[in-house]
Amino acid sequence: MNPFTASIALAIVQFCSGVIMTGLFISTPSERFTRLWALSGVFSALGICITVGVYAGLAGNLRLLGLLVGNTLVFSSGIVAWCGLRSFYQRQSGGWPHWLIIVYVLLFVALLIGGADFTHRSYLAVGGLQLVFCLVLHEFFKGLSGPLARRYPRWTFGRWIGMAALLILSATHVSRLLLSLSHPELFMPPQMRMLGVALIYLIPISGTLLLSVSLMMIYFERLLADKQRLATEDELTGTLNRRELVRCGEQALAQAVQGGRVLTLAFIDVDHFKRINDTHGHLVGDRVLADIGALLREHCGQRGMVGRYGGEEFCAVFPDGAEEEGRRIAQHLLETVRSHDFGHGQTVTISVGLAVLRPGCAKSWDALVHEADQALYRAKSEGRNAFRMALAA
Repeated sequence: MNPFTASIALAIVQFCSGVIMTGLFISTPSERFTRLWALSGVFSALGICITVGVYAGLAGNLRLLGLLVGNTLVFSSGIVAWCGLRSFYQRQSGGWPHWLIIVYVLLFVALLIGGADFTHRSYLAVGGLQLVFCLVLHEFFKGLSGPLARRYPRWTFGRWIGMAALLILSATHVSRLLLSLSHPELFMPPQMRMLGVALIYLIPISGTLLLSVSLMMIYFERLLADKQRLATEDELTGTLNRRELVRCGEQALAQAVQGGRVLTLAFIDVDHFKRINDTHGHLVGDRVLADIGALLREHCGQRGMVGRYGGEEFCAVFPDGAEEEGRRIAQHLLETVRSHDFGHGQTVTISVGLAVLRPGCAKSWDALVHEADQALYRAKSEGRNAFRMALAA
């Protein structure tokens, strides 16, 4: 394949990637990162097309302008893609992107004014792209951090594909830079050698396709994770929703009955929750539920499963949790919630009802829930801010 044909193929691939990224943005116009990725695809396609046009026969000042614009657009596309990835992972880019592009333009202008040849211009182009690859690779490797990291898987196939594409592109450009120092004739148009064609055009085509695919994959992987999370998780409290809790609870109960093991179920209710809503408003009430959900996840999640059963009611299931352990957990939850600062100036308390499936017993999920609910009713009728065990059947 000759350099011109390879360059046309690269331009077509970049154009198609730009169309795909633009389509992704049109489908999700509210997402900032899809807008940046679409802009990156457009910049890359225009930059490659202009560069191909320059080497196709432009001369004089028009050629110099084409080299400047084409190379700047290609470099800018990488910087914008990096900004898009930072936005996807919910991190700010600051003013660095603008300064990087400005510095690149000034250096390229200096090379053109100084009459630098193709090889020296390639040093800057390859060095700039290498910087972009390192920045994007770092974002892929770092991924999500902070509270959002809990909601999404850290390592996904899309991220692996993106990192592989960047390593391929980075290795290709480093090889190109090193070979241009020792064998500049490999890359000199119009008689470019096949190795030069592969390093400049063919391998970047594959890397560009893989990188575009990876960006779409990480986005759709997040959509699937959100869909799965919303199907199993209560959006306000972050605990399991009722449907998922019942499913997991029935499964744990069946395993406990079959294996002759103990299981404890705790029904938890926020005391005087209606009064909180009426006095402070529903937003404060929602924050109270969210905080209690976080406390329950923290103190119950390692031992069992916890979910929101409805309204201000929560339910926790502790497989292999003996009665004494259930008592300790309930007392600890009472103290933890009572001492927690919910931000509205008043103490919030909970009441807990406990029901225990003992070894050798066989009960249905509904029966165990009924026992825990009756125990909760006793705790509330006897003063609240307390726990009660279900009465022996």
